[in-house]
Amino acid sequence: MLLLVPWYAYALISAVLVGIKSVLQKAELKKEHSLDYTVAFSLVAMIVALFLWPWVKWGSIAWESVAYVYAASLFGSVAIWMGTKAVRHLELSLISPQTVLSTLFTLVFAHFFLGDILTIGQIWGAVILVVGGALLAKGSFMPAHHWGWVATGKIGDLFKQKTELFYEALLLGSMVLMGFSSVFDKFSLARLDVVTFLFLISIFLFVNHFVLYLLVVGNVRQIPARVEHLGWLLVGIAIIATVSRLAYSQALSMTELSLVTPIKHSAMLVTTLIGGSLFKEKDVGFRAVIALVMLIGVWLLVR
Repeated sequence: MLLLVPWYAYALISAVLVGIKSVLQKAELKKEHSLDYTVAFSLVAMIVALFLWPWVKWGSIAWESVAYVYAASLFGSVAIWMGTKAVRHLELSLISPQTVLSTLFTLVFAHFFLGDILTIGQIWGAVILVVGGALLAKGSFMPAHHWGWVATGKIGDLFKQKTELFYEALLLGSMVLMGFSSVFDKFSLARLDVVTFLFLISIFLFVNHFVLYLLVVGNVRQIPARVEHLGWLLVGIAIIATVSRLAYSQALSMTELSLVTPIKHSAMLVTTLIGGSLFKEKDVGFRAVIALVMLIGVWLLVR
């Protein structure tokens, strides 16, 4: 069903589509509650994935493979919700570069669970990602002036800083869980073809988000009214996300996890620039420079 092209082509396609989805998602989350949006998005994404039914290889599905897919969806569903909350409350040009930190956690988990070998270059790449992420996030820990360096702050800023710190912590937690999810993705794709995997995980993600909504909010009847105005845009975002996940899964099935994940995040520089300019965010230049440095770290991880 999928074209026979190199794995990195699929990874780049996934990266571009993730960037487009991130910008559109940020625009919509300015008007939506994160959990309402997440459940509605998961529902539409599941419906889109159901069109893959004719290509699902039912005979390849075993209980062990289903368990791995569900484990991936369990970590992934919580990671998506936490990440969505961070996207809603923090600036996109701040969040986008930090999403590559999931690469670091994925590499660490892949080293311990999949036996992937970390080279000296990859370790230096990881250090660059950590330092870059810390430079971007430190504005949430302490007062800062225009370019993010330490300056005298106002007492009135303390509440805002604590709020930003909370969402930074959610973003970091999301990256950790996404790293776990990626490892189980790899386990699953060793046993299932890409289409079957995507079909199953889309269903599991919706079920998990639905249960999560019941636990956190309780009343699911209010969701349609809260996201009613999204209309076809939500469908478009879900299609983009599904194709991106399909391309990413195909790349993951063709090579090592430690190679695919960094390339998937390579579009974050463009997302930082476009998102920052489109939403008129502050310190876009500084964040773009840090994003460029973090791309060097990504390159070291890919080598």
